[in-house]
Amino acid sequence: MQFDELRFLAQQAAVDLVGRGRPVVPTVVLPGPSRTVLLALPDLPDDDEDRHAVLAGVATDRIAADGVPCWGFVAEADVAGRDGVLVAYGARRHAPELTAAHFDADDALDAFVPAEPLDATALPFLHPLQHAVDALPGAGDAFADLDPKRAGGEGLPLHP
Repeated sequence: MQFDELRFLAQQAAVDLVGRGRPVVPTVVLPGPSRTVLLALPDLPDDDEDRHAVLAGVATDRIAADGVPCWGFVAEADVAGRDGVLVAYGARRHAPELTAAHFDADDALDAFVPAEPLDATALPFLHPLQHAVDALPGAGDAFADLDPKRAGGEGLPLHP
């Protein structure tokens, strides 16, 4: 998988989540060698420090323990004064990036804006995800071995 494919996978996860209805629950996207897992975080706190603690647990339990070398994050947000979805994603040896899309009149997503680097001071609660992938052992390049293809026609599985 290339980094652009990770962007596409994270955006597709956002489209799948929006298709399930609003509001979109904050969700961590964990691509794996055999399947991609969407980890819903319906009780994600509003405070950045508390969010950091929750995502540090995800990083330890799901990224470090399973050796997942990349991640994504999808959440409904105010995007330039309009309702939309933001998508952040990062990978081992790749700085995180951010993209977003507005909701259209039918609550589907408009086109995503071009991705840009995620500022180090923006969304600080996501740092544990990137730190976990950066800390993975460097033997081989597990990132290249991931297959984001989905089985079935119902979209990515959502794990509460």
